[in-house]
Amino acid sequence: MAVLTGCDDPQREAKLKWREEEVNVKEADVQRREATIAKEKQILEGTRLDLLAKQNSVALLQKQLAEEVEKTKSARREIEIKQLRGPIPQISADRVIVVDAAADEVLFEKNPDKRGAIASTTKLLTALLVVEAGDLDKTITVEQSDTQCAPVRLGLKTGEQYTRRQLLTAVLVKSSNDIAQVLARDNAGSVEAFAAKMNAKCKELGLQNSHYVNPHGLPSRDGDEPYSTARDLSVIARTCDKLPDIREIVKLRSYTFKWPSGKVTELANTNRVLRSSSYCDGMKTGYTDAAGYCLVASGERNGRRRIVVVLNDTEGGVWKDAQALLEWALKA
Repeated sequence: MAVLTGCDDPQREAKLKWREEEVNVKEADVQRREATIAKEKQILEGTRLDLLAKQNSVALLQKQLAEEVEKTKSARREIEIKQLRGPIPQISADRVIVVDAAADEVLFEKNPDKRGAIASTTKLLTALLVVEAGDLDKTITVEQSDTQCAPVRLGLKTGEQYTRRQLLTAVLVKSSNDIAQVLARDNAGSVEAFAAKMNAKCKELGLQNSHYVNPHGLPSRDGDEPYSTARDLSVIARTCDKLPDIREIVKLRSYTFKWPSGKVTELANTNRVLRSSSYCDGMKTGYTDAAGYCLVASGERNGRRRIVVVLNDTEGGVWKDAQALLEWALKA
C-alpha cells in the first residue's frame, strides 16, 4: 500500500503556495488600510485639537468682548452719575467716607483709614451688641457704678428700673453716657468686659483699625485711648442699618422718656440733619476734643440708600458737610 503525504503532489503544493500568497496580499492590504486609518485618525485628532483651540480662542474673545462691554457700560454709567450728582461738595471734616449701604460701594472718601477718636458714634457698636443679645423688653436695674461717668448724663438713679429697649432708644436719641454704661454692664457684667466684646465684634467684622475701651466713646482715664476710622465706622453703621430695631430708633426726631416716678422728659435727637433734611433717617452724633464734631448720617431716596461718616469736623461744618454729602450721594 502506498503512503500519500502530499509533499510530492505538485497541484496541492501550487494551491498551497497560491493561498499563502493570497494571505500575504490580504495581510499587506490590511496593513495598508490600518496605516491609512491611523493616518486619518491622526489627521482627525489634529483637526479636533485645532477646532478645540479655535473654540477656546473664540470663548476667550467672547469673554474679553463681554468685559469690554461691561467696562464701557460702567464708564458710561460713571459719567452719567457724575453728571447727575455734580461736583463733590466742599467739606471741612478731616475724615470722611460715603458708601452705598446696599452695594457696599464707596462713593467718596477722605482719609478713610486715618485712626482717631470717634466720640459718641461709638454708641452704634454698643447698640449693635445690645440688639444682637436680644430680649429688649427685659427690665434691668440701675446700679451705682452705672451712674459714675462724665457728662453727658441723663441722670439715672441707683435702683431705678427700665427696659433695655427704653434705654437703647434714649442712648441713641440723646446720647447719654450713663445709659450707655447701664446697657454695657447689663450685657457683659462690666464696662471692661463689654469693651472686650466690642473689640471681638470688630474682629468678627474684619475691622483692622478699631480699638474700643468703653461703650460711650469718652477718653480713657488710663491712657488706653479708643480709636477707629471712617471706613471701619461705616462697616458698623451698615451692620446696624440692617437691624429693624436700630433703624426704627435712629430715625426718631424725639423720644418721650418715662421715669419710674411717672415724670416724662422729652428728648430731642442730637442729629440736626434729621430735622433739616426730609430724606435723612439716622444715625448718630458725637463730640470730644480729640474727635471734633462727628456724625454718621443715613438716608434714602428713590430706592437708593446711603451712609455718610463725618469725623473731626467743626461745630457748624458737621451738619452742613453731612447733609451736603448725603444729598450729593442720593442724586444717583
